[in-house]
Amino acid sequence: MQCYITYCIKGFLAFNSDNELISEKLFPEDEIIQRLAEINDKKIVEEESEIIKEVLKDYDEVIIESNKRLSDYNNDKITIQTPNQAGEYLRSNYDKFNLNSEDITEIYQNLAIYKIKKESATEDKHLIQAINSIDEIDETISKLIERIREWYALYFPEMDVIKNNETYIRLISQNKTKEEILKEKPDAFPNNMIDLEDDINSEDLEIMNNYANSIHELQKSRKNIEEYIDKKMESIAPNLRLLVGPTLGAKLISHAGGIKRLAMYPSSTVQIMGAEKALFRHLKSGDRPPKYGLIYQHPQVRGANWWNRGKIARMLAGKISLAVRRDVFTKTIGENVSEEFKEKVEEIEKNNPFPTKTTKKRKEEKSKSRRKRKKGKKKRKRR
Repeated sequence: MQCYITYCIKGFLAFNSDNELISEKLFPEDEIIQRLAEINDKKIVEEESEIIKEVLKDYDEVIIESNKRLSDYNNDKITIQTPNQAGEYLRSNYDKFNLNSEDITEIYQNLAIYKIKKESATEDKHLIQAINSIDEIDETISKLIERIREWYALYFPEMDVIKNNETYIRLISQNKTKEEILKEKPDAFPNNMIDLEDDINSEDLEIMNNYANSIHELQKSRKNIEEYIDKKMESIAPNLRLLVGPTLGAKLISHAGGIKRLAMYPSSTVQIMGAEKALFRHLKSGDRPPKYGLIYQHPQVRGANWWNRGKIARMLAGKISLAVRRDVFTKTIGENVSEEFKEKVEEIEKNNPFPTKTTKKRKEEKSKSRRKRKKGKKKRKRR
């Protein structure tokens, strides 16, 4: 004899082969959302276990509508079929079971809100927002500094000798006049400066100082966020932080969409994360595939000889995958992970001091493909 089990917003229902209700295990009213969330996460809830035990006493085979695997139930009498006969019957006859579309819509809306809140509470989501904020702040600061340099040059053109942007903004924000800047940093400016009397009025000077103060506050915010990212990485991904540093580690997590998703990626995917355009170009036009993406920002990859970068990037991607999996699953810390990587990089550089014939050919092929692309662009422009 067969019976069928399905579920709805009220709980789990069991039907016989004639679609007659033989058993039901309802969710507690104040725990409906949590139960549905657990089912979505592929967990066997209490009510499901109870109804399975009950029907197995009288039926030889239980056909259950489920999103889980057969091995999760660990019972030879259970079969998974989605959708099954009972599920189709229930969804066609909601009125018989005191279910209406409005209640179902409301429950699932609340479930969506619950899942969003639960997801946003995870630490890596805050980390992703922080690292994305750093990129946006950098972009904003660079534009604002271009403007303040051009604007402040009308009053004090000699300030262009200060090449460091942070120093430039700090001098303006902390010193209201040209004379105060010269007193703080006298060695930075030439002695034969031309000084014009009454070259700017106080209102113009004040607005420029306020503008510089705003940029200075943004720079402070950036440093605070950097410190925050470092602390977050130390708590949620200590192995990844030791291997690639907090900033690059946070960028990898952000690009993957979360630390758990990054842990599930193979090392080949980690290696080219951030180089999707080059990968699609390779698939479309047959150009050589990219050797690295975001991990090019690692100093050991960026600073290596060009013919060794691919090998080092491949090895680093493998190390990143292992480090993230350790952070997510085992929660153990490998203290020497960075030192081991550096030793292997040195070994690769030592064993490959010169490019091989194949790497020379590849470089020639790259230059040829670049020329072809440039010619193609010129032809399109002429048309």
